[in-house]
Amino acid sequence: MEDLHRGDKKMRSRSCAVRRPYKRQAISQLNKASSSADSAEELILPGEGAWLLLFSSKSSTEETLAAVPVRSEGEKNEEKKSSRLIFKKTAPKIKSWEGVVEEAYAPIMKKHRGEIIPSDENAVRRLKTLERGWTAEHDSALVQLMSQNLFQEAENLGSLRGFVDSIGVSSYSAGDGETANLTDDDPNTYWETDGSEGMHWLRLNMRKGTIIKSLSLTVSLADDNYLPETIVVMAGEADDSKVLNVVNIDWSATTDTEIKLLSNLTEHYAIVTIRIKSCKSHGIDTRIRSINLNCLEERSLGFDQDFFTGENLVRFPLLQSFSREIIYRRSIILQRFIWLLDTVIHCLIPAWQLAIDNNFSNDSSSLINMQHLRQILPLSRKRLSLIDTLLKVSASDPVDRKIVYLNRHAALAHRADPASSPDYSNTVFMQLYEGLKPRNRSSSPLTYRWSTAYDQWWECKFISEGIVDQGGGFRDSLSDLAEELCPSDPDAAMALPFFVRTPNQTNDDGNVNRDCYIPNPSCTDLEKYEWIGQLMGACFRGREILILSLAPYIWKRLVGESSTWLQDFPTVDAAEVGLIESLTIMDPETFALTGRMWSMLLSDGSPVTLKCDDDGNPCPLRYEEREDYAQRVRDIRLAECDKQIKALRTGLLKVVPEAALEMLTWQELETRVCGEPEITVESLIKNTYYHHIEEYDQRVKFFWSAVKNFTNEERSRLLRFITGRRRLPVSIFISMGKTDSEDPLPESSTCCNTLHLPKYTDEKTAEDRLRYAVYNCVSIDTDEY
Repeated sequence: MEDLHRGDKKMRSRSCAVRRPYKRQAISQLNKASSSADSAEELILPGEGAWLLLFSSKSSTEETLAAVPVRSEGEKNEEKKSSRLIFKKTAPKIKSWEGVVEEAYAPIMKKHRGEIIPSDENAVRRLKTLERGWTAEHDSALVQLMSQNLFQEAENLGSLRGFVDSIGVSSYSAGDGETANLTDDDPNTYWETDGSEGMHWLRLNMRKGTIIKSLSLTVSLADDNYLPETIVVMAGEADDSKVLNVVNIDWSATTDTEIKLLSNLTEHYAIVTIRIKSCKSHGIDTRIRSINLNCLEERSLGFDQDFFTGENLVRFPLLQSFSREIIYRRSIILQRFIWLLDTVIHCLIPAWQLAIDNNFSNDSSSLINMQHLRQILPLSRKRLSLIDTLLKVSASDPVDRKIVYLNRHAALAHRADPASSPDYSNTVFMQLYEGLKPRNRSSSPLTYRWSTAYDQWWECKFISEGIVDQGGGFRDSLSDLAEELCPSDPDAAMALPFFVRTPNQTNDDGNVNRDCYIPNPSCTDLEKYEWIGQLMGACFRGREILILSLAPYIWKRLVGESSTWLQDFPTVDAAEVGLIESLTIMDPETFALTGRMWSMLLSDGSPVTLKCDDDGNPCPLRYEEREDYAQRVRDIRLAECDKQIKALRTGLLKVVPEAALEMLTWQELETRVCGEPEITVESLIKNTYYHHIEEYDQRVKFFWSAVKNFTNEERSRLLRFITGRRRLPVSIFISMGKTDSEDPLPESSTCCNTLHLPKYTDEKTAEDRLRYAVYNCVSIDTDEY
């Protein structure tokens, strides 16, 4: 190896030494190029490869020199490619079913494609396989089961609805200080207590699995001595709770209106109680403007196989013939579908019905699929908030509240003898209808699109009754109107002509729809039907209820669901459906015994002749004509009240956006208009709050013991006695009685949904006095007491 020579080979900025001899021209080229090149690596030497030793002309001659290979352009390009491969971002591996759906069906995300890991083919096959015998009706039953066991969003919880089941309070000030103001997103409203100093509290019943990320209260400095000063935050049941935080506020040193209570918890607490122990300047009551809550996502929202067993399937016999594994797999499919729908539903509403009409007008199978979709919607968690938004943006409160004069004595006399007032003018229905009309041409008719904050639609002045209507009288007028339209007593005379009892009410055939009504096929006063539809829409939008016990077939028609003779008309006339279907399969001998004619009866008893002889009498039905006859009967009965239903729906859609209606099942429409048809003890307990009385008080124990012995009708009457309503949902408040006398009758304040519960000597006395009150003390005429 030759020695490296320095000194005589110095360059202007850099020097180099060549390890093997080159021709003079090569050295000359090197010296010439090195004077202008930034790096000797950029030099291309002809001939064989060489090593260049690079060093600075300013460096010491003792420095160790670095040997750097000279590379061709091809070698440099290969190195760059290799470098790009090394530093290239590794494609993500897609492991979730959600990711697979996005990868396969979201073309907008092509830039973010990842690698889908192989799926479990056996699991996929099991999920894709629809069990023999499983139909859309089974899906509907399964959805009902699942939705009843999912968290149900409560009313008036605003942004808290995703995290909180309900909110309880120690007390509230009726009017301006309602509990609902805590979550109405209005900084000008507040919750105000009405109790003793240091005894105020808020209780959050948390949604299953939620973990609090932040919890705070908002106050207003203008509230002065209503401002809370010492707050204790506790978690757990009353007999097993612990203190999570104590907050002391010095209002002389802060102007912050947000009081932070909790942050970044690591576990779920079912109940969180916020106790206000003291207020500024020894104030007695407190005011809170809002509750602010943010939680982590629920850890578990699904169902395991053990859920789909005996006890949970008792109310759904349609599912009992399938194994829990099959039901469980189907529940996974339904939940995954609804999850996908929830991710895009805000983009589809309110235009999806238009898309359905345009795209599927000639495709009956697609329409059937959309009807199937409606039955799955109760599992959606985004749907209700969309409906609320549609209602809010279309709300329109009136400038003034109308005053209506009602003569309930005349209305009661009419109920006892409807023939005494052939024009029905004495009914509460007609008095309200006329009283709410525009007074003159310049007055605008009511829109009935009232917001939930507008909770008293009109004020009642009851003739010959000493009452100031602060809400209770108004609600009572709705109850009276509903009772006139669809009497709860099966033996009561029909006070109005707009609805008739279904044949099921009189047929003793074991049908389960024996309390239902349908629009009267013979009544052509469509303007009144439209007004009834508007009242139904107002109840849908607000907190009131209008108990119209209509057949499920009618609710289906109103909401826009498809209906059929075999599946739905039995809720109107099960006996007729059975008879008509039996005619089509009857042998000639049996058919001859029926003596059937070419005639039929509508639901109101009106006769219809389908074929008649020269004298106008119905022709006898021949055996070979029975199929034609059966189809004629089906068509006529299914359409017997089309005009009336159309008028009801027209009125309903004047108040409720059609897009909102399209997202509901018929069962949900009925519940939002009429309330819950069944009143259980558990549902009453869930909707009951206590004011100046503890739930462990002896009076309260006697009360619930009595309620457990009540029939459903008696519980409905009890609800009306307290609130003026006969169905849930409605909040009930129990307070101490107004008198200290022994075993008096209970009293109620329907304007604030409060039962004043006196002391009773024993459970039996409490039950007897309560039962007497709900049947005999429903009048709110103070002149009678």
